Amino acid sequence: MKLRKKWAAGLVTLLSVTTLAACSSTDNANKDIVTMKGDTIKITDFYNEAKTTSAAQMSMLNLIMSKVFEEQYGDKVSDKKVTEEYNKTAESYGDSFSAALAQAGMTVESYKQQIRTTMLVEYAVEQAAKKELTTENYKAAYTEYNPEVTAQIIKLDSEDKAKEVLEKAKADGADFSKLAKENSTDSVTKDKGGEVKFDSASTEVPADVMSAAFKLKEGEVSDVVTVVDTSTYTTSYYIVKLTKAGEKDTDWKTYKSQLKKIIMNEKTSDTNFKNTVIAAALKKANVKIKDDAFSSILSPYTTTSLSSSSASSASSSETSSSSTEASSTTESSSSAE
Repeated sequence: MKLRKKWAAGLVTLLSVTTLAACSSTDNANKDIVTMKGDTIKITDFYNEAKTTSAAQMSMLNLIMSKVFEEQYGDKVSDKKVTEEYNKTAESYGDSFSAALAQAGMTVESYKQQIRTTMLVEYAVEQAAKKELTTENYKAAYTEYNPEVTAQIIKLDSEDKAKEVLEKAKADGADFSKLAKENSTDSVTKDKGGEVKFDSASTEVPADVMSAAFKLKEGEVSDVVTVVDTSTYTTSYYIVKLTKAGEKDTDWKTYKSQLKKIIMNEKTSDTNFKNTVIAAALKKANVKIKDDAFSSILSPYTTTSLSSSSASSASSSETSSSSTEASSTTESSSSAE
């Protein structure tokens, strides 16, 4: 069950562990929660045992993220947006949604909170990514950009079947459209003979498939392209034929909207970039871990923050040696956005 799994792990123990953590610093810390012949289990006993588990570690991290990002970005995500996302997931599961929630150890409210926290983090990352829309980054994206092409694809679920179809597709006089209609498992393109249009900024076609198409000449057919869907852990096999290549304009501004999409997608999907944004939020909130049991839960963000600072210092040194160039870039960056 996915249920926006970036924040799902550990939610089963979130309330119990954090509540007991609070109790452990009060007069109730030594209160018995279980009694038996010759022994008892106190709140502190349970807390000290539970806090070192991976579930408790993730629970504490989730709680910190929720509080920090709620404080800094809470007004940027409405309850309406959260409900819409919740309903979308609920509809996809149908009658089995309640059971799926229960299996994940979640309630309607805890799942909505999970969605909200995730959306707050995504908002913060997106805002940080917008700051990367500089002339320098636009030009860098342009050098790797491929304009729109027209291609035909055949998607198959079996490697053996893919090899069989590939042999037919590469035969003299092969009817690729017919092969696509008869064999492709892609419901979107199958009835159109596999035809699809895309450029480097497209997200509808797997990146590996697009990359294979961009390397072809008009009329050429690729070898079998293996694609693993990391969200479903399923493997598919593609055959691509390029029917019309694109011509690239020499002015990068012609593709500004597409390049913006590429830069934003690149940044928002970059784990290091996201961790840097999270690290900045944690620093701003002055988060301090007071219990050694949780001392390492923020290490991914601490490490990222240190690396980012080092890179920033190095960049500053380079910039100081060419202030005129830096000033020029800044001005052109503003106009690029």
